[in-house]
Amino acid sequence: MQFNLKSRLQSLKLVSGLATFLKNPDSLEGVFAVSRSLQNSALSAQMFRHLLANPALAALVQEHWRPGAIDLDALLALPEGSLGHVYAHQLRAQGLTPDSLIDPTPVHSPEDYITHRLRETHDIVHVLTGFGTDGPGELGLQAFNLAQNRSPLAVMLIFGGMLSALQNDEPLEDLLEALSRGFQMGLKARCLIAQKLEDGWDRPLAEWRQALDLPA
Repeated sequence: MQFNLKSRLQSLKLVSGLATFLKNPDSLEGVFAVSRSLQNSALSAQMFRHLLANPALAALVQEHWRPGAIDLDALLALPEGSLGHVYAHQLRAQGLTPDSLIDPTPVHSPEDYITHRLRETHDIVHVLTGFGTDGPGELGLQAFNLAQNRSPLAVMLIFGGMLSALQNDEPLEDLLEALSRGFQMGLKARCLIAQKLEDGWDRPLAEWRQALDLPA
């Protein structure tokens, strides 16, 4: 059998990233460690090919559209029930700022564009799908991301989250239900990261969900 050093090293990176995540599944650093372990991998390349085959996302990449700066105070002043108001309220409740969610590195390629889009829309997708930020909610969102984006990060986080629940002898019913719901929602909905969501902060959340084929 031929020894593939590059493949073995990539596997070691994945294991190391997953180990960091399992030490503290609720930490963003663990998530970022798994994400870094997937950089320049064959799995990520496959995801990029899948997403760029989507005409709506390919058009967005070609246009090189980028969202404007986020002002949480301005979003909180929008009507209740609007996407922006719900999003800003959720971030404030978690003690998060938009700066912590935006990748400051420049965009030089379609792959860079997709990487930025996945990160900057993460909490917007939370709002649109209705998944919370607790354990089941995060796993449900990752199931949605896997169905929509063929995300290897989602696979790793789902595996890590389920393994952590088993190690801690936690109930599985809520996690499994969230996973099932996320998969089904992701398969039926339009590609969320291909939408100019930030141009519609003032649009009612219910209207966005209907337009994107998401449950009301």
